[in-house]
Amino acid sequence: MSNSGGRNFLASVIGWLIVAIIVWVLFGGIFGAIRFIIRMVVFLVVVGTLLSLYFRLRGNGSGSGKS
Repeated sequence: MSNSGGRNFLASVIGWLIVAIIVWVLFGGIFGAIRFIIRMVVFLVVVGTLLSLYFRLRGNGSGSGKS
């Protein structure tokens, strides 16, 4: 009987390991996608701000009459 109890315990541990690996992979993918989206938004805001500043400064220095 002790062999059956040990096999049941081992099967339970292996089952929980499978569940943990699946959850880790799925949540890793979800969190990775969220991090990617946040990174892209920050990148676009920074590039947009820098482009705006560049064209503002370039427009004022060229003497084109813009204010």
